[in-house]
Amino acid sequence: MPAYRGSIYDRQGRLLSFSVPQRSLCADPKMAENSRLLSGQLAAVLGEPQNTIKRKFESKRRFVWLKRHLTDQQALAVEDLKGQGIQLVDDYKRFYPYRQLAGQVLGFVGLDGKGLEGIEKHFDGVLRENPLKVEQVRDGVRKCLWLEDAPPPEPLESYGVRLTLDAFLQYVCEYELEKIVDQYQARAGEVVVLDAQTSEVLAMANWPSFDPNFAFKKNADAWRNRVVTDAFEPGSTFKVFLMSAALEEGIVRESDRLFCENGKAKIAGHMINDTHPYGWLTMPEVIKYSSNIGASKLALQLGNDRYYKYIKKFGFGSLTGIELPGEVKGLVRPGKRWRPIDLATTGFGQSIGVTALQLTAAIASIANGGEYIQPTIIKGIVDSQGQPVKYLEPRPRRRVIQKATARKITNMMRKVTEEGGTGVNAVPEGYDVAGKTGTAQVMDPETRRYASHKYTSLFTGFVPVERPRLVITVVIHEPHGAIYGGVVAAPVFRNFAAKALPHLGVLPSSKGAAPVPGVRSVKVNSDQSPKAPASVQKTKEFKEVTKSRNVSVPRETVPGKNSKEGLNTGAAKSKISRPVPESLYTLKAEKRDAKGID
Repeated sequence: MPAYRGSIYDRQGRLLSFSVPQRSLCADPKMAENSRLLSGQLAAVLGEPQNTIKRKFESKRRFVWLKRHLTDQQALAVEDLKGQGIQLVDDYKRFYPYRQLAGQVLGFVGLDGKGLEGIEKHFDGVLRENPLKVEQVRDGVRKCLWLEDAPPPEPLESYGVRLTLDAFLQYVCEYELEKIVDQYQARAGEVVVLDAQTSEVLAMANWPSFDPNFAFKKNADAWRNRVVTDAFEPGSTFKVFLMSAALEEGIVRESDRLFCENGKAKIAGHMINDTHPYGWLTMPEVIKYSSNIGASKLALQLGNDRYYKYIKKFGFGSLTGIELPGEVKGLVRPGKRWRPIDLATTGFGQSIGVTALQLTAAIASIANGGEYIQPTIIKGIVDSQGQPVKYLEPRPRRRVIQKATARKITNMMRKVTEEGGTGVNAVPEGYDVAGKTGTAQVMDPETRRYASHKYTSLFTGFVPVERPRLVITVVIHEPHGAIYGGVVAAPVFRNFAAKALPHLGVLPSSKGAAPVPGVRSVKVNSDQSPKAPASVQKTKEFKEVTKSRNVSVPRETVPGKNSKEGLNTGAAKSKISRPVPESLYTLKAEKRDAKGID
């Protein structure tokens, strides 16, 4: 008796994958009479070439599959044929009701019910079919006879798996990702969302999307879960970990300043440029304005051994251990092999490869007060009714940096999303965000140099700042029309957080409460007439009042219409921002060029 494959649920108990009964057609070629005629009849019913079916009847085996998973109409038509040597048997087909939702995460199974990718593969031993043996008697024509008083047992469902994913958050995540990828005609994109307190994966999105219901109609590239299988250079997002190491080791203090050479410096024998010509910057300003020169100098002060130690402590260069197949370690060369230029460029996220999940887990350790928690995507094992059978043990925590250091880094990341920072486009209405932008060039495999027109745009951070709930990383590969992380990736963070936080019960703060529906937020200049009275709350009254007042409504940044595609939308109001130079950055190390842009 078959015990068919178990189901996969999201954290709320929604069915993401389950098996449905379908009939399959098999044959005993030696029992078949007039196989040529039968082949023709079956070809018309099954939609298969007659020669293909005829060859199966010519097999010397006593059992062959003619077709798996027939439709109900095909099964009824086969029954009407009443052909000798063919038989309909009960079978099960895997079905994914949400179609492409979390397709690469869930994976798929083969025709024999074996997991081939994703969760289906990693937990195949739990989910797989485990038939029960039942003794029966057969008569002379091999029909089964049940001689017991009680009826034969019904087919059973195997154990299932409950994930930490939330189907609603997964949908919002994929929707926002697809929208921005389509807008900028990007090659691919990923978004990872972790619960800040537990490092549970709430959403894990990939684009292009993949529908496991039609797995074999896609090439293998579509199956790949890029969040864990693809490594990329993290760009300026890596400055957060450099600063964490420097503060933890006492190399610098928050109030210390670095001279950033007015935008151009020769470091380790190579020219490094900033996007703006900065002078003296404090440590928070190095992060806020994302100075490559400041990061390079800081990395050289820290040294190979100490910087490498903290890179490893944050989890880079090692597997996270998440319950998904195909995870890679990334690329972190031993610190002893770094040349001075390698140390300098690693300070702003080049010469190193990370995955989106590694980057998110490392940022989560800062949100957690300096403690690293191994990310997980599994809640536990459940029975056929979805009831828990076994909960997985909580993942151990390990301290990476002190709590005081994590608080200092959080404050620096917060300034990135404030006026004048590179991440102002990441802030949803009513919430505070701590984050970091990044824009890294992509290596051309043919020339082994950084391509001048291919970039990876990133934004990573957590929200809200005071009691973090979500840690989110957005990675957009090779966008067109705009390249900067603050323009391309940050809006995905903002739009997702604006929908996800209310869903999780996290309300906006009182100081930044969301506006009345249908009313745009406004800003009255200090030299203008007094504000409208508090009693004016309704949309209609609000509009009537603002008609008679001189109210300025800030324009949103339109990519491609502002200077350098909207880079640093708030930088125009910053005292130390400068016009973006035409040649942003050139670094030549042997046979490569590198650019560090935010």
